[in-house]
Amino acid sequence: MKRKSKILAGVVVGIVGGIIAPELLAVEIITKEDIVNNVVKTNQLEKVADNAIFLLDTSSSTNRKFGDTGLPVVKVVKNELKSRNSYFPDLGYNVGIYTYTDWQDNYPVQPYDRAKVDAALDGVREKGSGVTPLNTALVKLDPILKPLTGRTAVFVFWDGEYTGRNPAETARELAKNHDACFYVISSAKPAREASLAKDVASLNACSRVIPLADFFNRPEYTSGALYDVKVNEHVVTTTDSKIVGLKADNINFAFNETALADKDKAELDKVAEFMKTKPASYAVIAGYTDNVGTRDYNERLSRDRAQMVGGYLKEKHAIDDSRMVLFWYGPKNPIAPNDTKENQAKNRRVEMNVGLGESSAVAAR
Repeated sequence: MKRKSKILAGVVVGIVGGIIAPELLAVEIITKEDIVNNVVKTNQLEKVADNAIFLLDTSSSTNRKFGDTGLPVVKVVKNELKSRNSYFPDLGYNVGIYTYTDWQDNYPVQPYDRAKVDAALDGVREKGSGVTPLNTALVKLDPILKPLTGRTAVFVFWDGEYTGRNPAETARELAKNHDACFYVISSAKPAREASLAKDVASLNACSRVIPLADFFNRPEYTSGALYDVKVNEHVVTTTDSKIVGLKADNINFAFNETALADKDKAELDKVAEFMKTKPASYAVIAGYTDNVGTRDYNERLSRDRAQMVGGYLKEKHAIDDSRMVLFWYGPKNPIAPNDTKENQAKNRRVEMNVGLGESSAVAAR
């Protein structure tokens, strides 16, 4: 049965081992039900990107079955994107959808329209064929990115292989010339994925690799790349997944530092114990900085802080990577004006929210 509970400043979503949510946090676990039931209003969300482009892989490798779904990867990707489109909150984005194996302009970049995007996704191939000309696709992406203003989140679905020229240099040029973050949704083999992660992370501070299974099971990877929750708003929740979860205190950092204090480690120990008692739970972790320095530098610093927290949970408590969703926003969405040293110190933080998830979101459908 669904229950209602308001998440207000100082109200605990879940209490375990003395962990109490202090003031309202920016990081929220927002579920499909929250949006469908109009629990979350668009004015509660903070855009962190202005445009979203999806480059879809329908090469022959996408015909292999995904997990226990019994469906090929190409079909599962299509179904998942259609599902997320059905409840995606429109904050005024431009959206583009392209199939880059035998190129298709499924939805040329334009203002987001839910019905038109749904129709465009209907036209995406459901059977893979051919090779993976990713470099050719990235060359075609350049003129698409040029007229766009603001930040663009580029979701690249990729099996880790390529035909023709290595796409790394072209991707590096795109990241240099445009305000673009590359989210590579990888179905590559483990060894290839490890090297791929390093290559993509070197493009700029905001680019990363997300394993395909994690992308399917954690919708936050899409939403968190496009919006955060405003710190001066609250979310009314109707979902048990949030009520049985918890919010931990903000973890704050010294200027230009990533080290965890002993008290923060003690708090993370309690978070880990909670997660161990609920094997399907997962943590959304987000790093932030003050406004001193360039955006790129601060995004790298906030990434290092988020990874420090995730690394502690993994190394000390064996919390698997698939149970942690990490984001880093640099100086975006501050909890206090950056007008004094005290307020800047508040903004140098990592926020964490733990929710009770499903063991396999895709398999459950």
